[in-house]
Amino acid sequence: METSLTPSREPERPAAPAARLERLARRSRAALVWERVWPPLASASAVVALFLAVSWAGVWFSAPGWARLAGLVLFAAGVLAALWPLVRFRAPSRAAALRRLDRDSPAPHGPATAFEDELANGADPETQAIWALHRARVARHVEALKVAPPAPGMIQRDPRAFRYAALLLAIVAGFAAGPQRYARLAAAFDFHALGGAGVAERVDAWIDPPAYAGLAPILLDVADQRQPANLSVPEASVIVLRASSEAFDALGSGGLKPVKLEGKPQSIVERRFTVAGDGEFRVTRNGGRVATFAIHALVAAKPTIALIDPPKPNASGSLALHYRIADAYGVASAEATFDSPGAGKHRLVEPPRIALSLPNAQGGVGEAHTTTDLSEHAWAGAEVTMTLRAADVAGKIGESEPIKLRLPQRTFLNPLAKALVEQRRALILDPDGATHTVGVVLGALRLAPDQFHTTPSVYLGLGAAEARLARASTDSALVEVADLLWAMALQIEDGDASQTLKELRAMEQKLRDALKNGASEDEIRELTKQLRQLAERYMREMAQDPRSSQSGDEPVDAKDLDAMLNQLEDSARNGAKDDAEAMLDQLQDMLENMRGAQSAEQSAAEKEFRRQMGELDKLLRDQQALRDDTFRKDERERARRQHPEAAPDSDNADPQSLEQRQQALRDRLEAMKKALKSLGLKGEPGFDDAQKDMEDAEGDLQGKGQGQDSQGAGQGRGRTPMGDAVEAQGRALEALRKGGQGMQQQMQANGQGKGRGFRAVGKGQGQGRDPLGRDKNGERGASEGQLHEGPEAAARARQVQQELRRRLSDPNRPSDERGYIERLLKPE
Repeated sequence: METSLTPSREPERPAAPAARLERLARRSRAALVWERVWPPLASASAVVALFLAVSWAGVWFSAPGWARLAGLVLFAAGVLAALWPLVRFRAPSRAAALRRLDRDSPAPHGPATAFEDELANGADPETQAIWALHRARVARHVEALKVAPPAPGMIQRDPRAFRYAALLLAIVAGFAAGPQRYARLAAAFDFHALGGAGVAERVDAWIDPPAYAGLAPILLDVADQRQPANLSVPEASVIVLRASSEAFDALGSGGLKPVKLEGKPQSIVERRFTVAGDGEFRVTRNGGRVATFAIHALVAAKPTIALIDPPKPNASGSLALHYRIADAYGVASAEATFDSPGAGKHRLVEPPRIALSLPNAQGGVGEAHTTTDLSEHAWAGAEVTMTLRAADVAGKIGESEPIKLRLPQRTFLNPLAKALVEQRRALILDPDGATHTVGVVLGALRLAPDQFHTTPSVYLGLGAAEARLARASTDSALVEVADLLWAMALQIEDGDASQTLKELRAMEQKLRDALKNGASEDEIRELTKQLRQLAERYMREMAQDPRSSQSGDEPVDAKDLDAMLNQLEDSARNGAKDDAEAMLDQLQDMLENMRGAQSAEQSAAEKEFRRQMGELDKLLRDQQALRDDTFRKDERERARRQHPEAAPDSDNADPQSLEQRQQALRDRLEAMKKALKSLGLKGEPGFDDAQKDMEDAEGDLQGKGQGQDSQGAGQGRGRTPMGDAVEAQGRALEALRKGGQGMQQQMQANGQGKGRGFRAVGKGQGQGRDPLGRDKNGERGASEGQLHEGPEAAARARQVQQELRRRLSDPNRPSDERGYIERLLKPE
């Protein structure tokens, strides 16, 4: 069969492949444009990046003007040279675009170009048929064509990638320049003074606050400042400008005082100003303003210090001060100074100066106490004016209001010792006018030694003092005479006890320092032991003094001392350093006042009152012991009812004996009330309440309490008779303490009872306080501070709370006790 290959007419190019080829040609032409344009642009960009790297590195700052101009011309020429190929740039033709398509096509024989071909001779039918087959095959290849991404050939042009090195240098230099990037770049176009040196390579300005402020330096943004800045800085701050070119300068006005610099390197420009007040700081460059800063000086106020309580002199000659210090930045030191009305007068010894302890709070501000011993100072007993002074870390000094007082002095009971001390003070305070008088007095004191019981050693000492005073011609010689008079007075008055008292005070101070410095438990235990030994030795020496009054108080004082030292040791061992220091203060007060309390004349009424207060102490202890026994008995009764199969109670403290003990205590209270009324004191409601509570406790112990039914068992509230008795005995204890405090106040109001005061017995912290030492408002008292203040108080509170929780978890404890513990642990 014969097949005809001749079409009826010449076939046209397919529309779809033609349209696709047109799109591919446009995209190929764009790729060609990029391949021809990008190499010049990349080269020019590399030159620009290198220019930025050089500029941000600060090269132009150190280059003279002509070098900057030459460098700028070179970089500009480099950019133009790199861009020169663009001048000859011509848009690529369609044929070039098609050739690029054929170059990247995997098909052979250039399908893009072949698709554009036309048949030269179309008359032959066989040719037409072959051409149609060719066109169809080329069309299929055109459908598979893709435009390859632009390939500028930068690897061949820059095989070592110098263009990226220039870019990397620019980035690094930009980070190094920081806020000075704009200024360093602009320096390349600054052709001022073409023949001279360039401006500074770097300009820095900052403000150094004074050390007392504890602030970091303040950096001033000189390069990029657009508007004047307002800065508030502490007074005495220092403003510093530093550059390496004289083109920069700084001016200060107002309260900014220039600082003269010495030894400055020739190549560095440095200006310093001290901020003494408000002012303006200006930075200039070649006479033109670069930056302006308005400076406001924050003037540091003087520290304030003031007494909270009046000065408290003690019998031994020490002075206790309670004061408050305040300052914005912190206090470096504080002291108390003294002066006499006759200021400027010739004195042998300067007035005392007391270094005050700073509060433990940060910065040394807050409340603080200081007790200092002035008993041996020559000014002791003189009328003076005291002023407290505090110096802050800025060096400013604040003072309190002056207060007039008489300096505390050691109490001397021996007339001869007292006379020697008075003459010593007169000689020290007025050597010009008192020297002759003191000599006369010393001679008079030697008269009639037998009548005044003057011992031979004292008689000889008086003669030696009189002779040395007559020969004294200098102040130092007069001071030696005054020291001799003081040593004689101490020997006459105390004998060996004076030395023991010195050692005791030194040991007290050593223990205080150990507590403040966080000494180990073993060290504190050893210091407490030594303190106990010295205190006991001092009390023995005082008791052996034949001039001491025989009031019978020594045993009670010994018990107080032992209890106080035990509590001090426990507080130090448990970490309650604040409580330990408070106990040291109490110990110091006791020992300082003990000498006067023992040796002073006491009225019969005061002696009787002190005896009754001792009886009250014993009554409280006995009532507390009875309450403990009643409570334990009540616990056993509850346990026996819950477990009848248990063994019977073998305790000898049966209800009848408890009742008799309670009745005996009530009788003792009645006798004590009568004895106190015989002293002219009013009856105290607390004692009446205590007596009534004791009667209630007796009734409960007899089985007549409100908690009883007809069978004698508790009902309603689930309480036992002895449970009610425990509550009544607790109320009696509180009432006894209240009555004792009231009696003490009555005696003090009458000018008596100022010695060893009433001391509540037991572990309670005072009337109305819970086992944590808190009152109903959750406070521990003005002298102790809030319960949550300080790490020692917090640790103590945690220990108490753990013990309370342990007791609360014990099911054998009475419900009343557990209810009370629940109320204690319940947060407010």
